[in-house]
Amino acid sequence: YTDGSGTATLNTDLKGYISRDDGVTYTQGTLVLQGTTGGHNIVTFHDLDISSQPSGSAMRYKITTHNQGVSKETRIQAASLGWS
Repeated sequence: YTDGSGTATLNTDLKGYISRDDGVTYTQGTLVLQGTTGGHNIVTFHDLDISSQPSGSAMRYKITTHNQGVSKETRIQAASLGWS
């Protein structure tokens, strides 16, 4: 992600979630900054326990932004989902 204006705070202004039941139930992960490349911030979350969700294998993710406005604009450039 990049900050278009202002500075996003991970897990407050930018949040990530995972679902294994086709997006019916989501669990929030804790985003961690891994570094930057080409001016973009790279964030991840992993090892998230989703055992409390209904069983399933229709994996979905969502990324949400919060507290956005003229003084804060967060831009998402790319996302991927992997599991084992």
